[in-house]
Amino acid sequence: MKVISLNCNHCGAPLDVPAKARFATCGFCEAKLAIEHVGNSYSTTVLDELKETTAQIAKDVAEIKSSSEIKELDSRWQQERLSHMVTGKHGHQSLPTKTGAVAGGVMVAVFGLFWTIMATGISGAGSRMGAPGVFRIFPLFGVLFIAFGVFMAFRIYSRADTYERANQQYLSKRRQLAREQSRPD
Repeated sequence: MKVISLNCNHCGAPLDVPAKARFATCGFCEAKLAIEHVGNSYSTTVLDELKETTAQIAKDVAEIKSSSEIKELDSRWQQERLSHMVTGKHGHQSLPTKTGAVAGGVMVAVFGLFWTIMATGISGAGSRMGAPGVFRIFPLFGVLFIAFGVFMAFRIYSRADTYERANQQYLSKRRQLAREQSRPD
C-alpha cells in the first residue's frame, strides 16, 4: 500500500496516510481532516472548519431567502393595497375607513331627509296654490338620496372591513417571516 506524507492543516504535525484515503485524524491534535487529491499533489482541510463554513453559508442562504420572501410579500401587499383604494369626487385616492363610510352615509341621508322635508312642504304649498301635480314627485328625490346614502355607507363599510382583514393577514404573515429570520439557529 502506498503511503503519502502530509502535514495537519490544524497543528502542522506530520502525517503518513494511505494514498487512497479521503479522511484522516491527526494523531497530535485529534483534528478530523479531509484529504484532497489534485493531480500529483495532496493537501488536508480541517473538517470542523468546513462544517462551520458550511453552517454559516446555510445560515446566510436562509437569511437571504427569508429577506427575499419579506420583500416579495411587501411587493404583493402594495399591489393588493392599491386594489382596496377608493376614489373621491376630485380623483383623490384613499383607503376606505369604517368611520368615513358611516359619516358619509349619514351626511347623504341627512341631506336626503332635509330634501324630503323641504320638498314636501314646497310641493304641498304649491298644490294648494294650483301648481301642476308633477311637483309632488320632488320629495321622492329625497328618499332616493337617503337610499343612496345608506347603500354607499354599507358598500364602503364592507370595503373597509375587507381591507382591514387583508391588512391584518399581511401584517401577521410579515411578523411570522421576520420571526423566522431573526430566530437563532
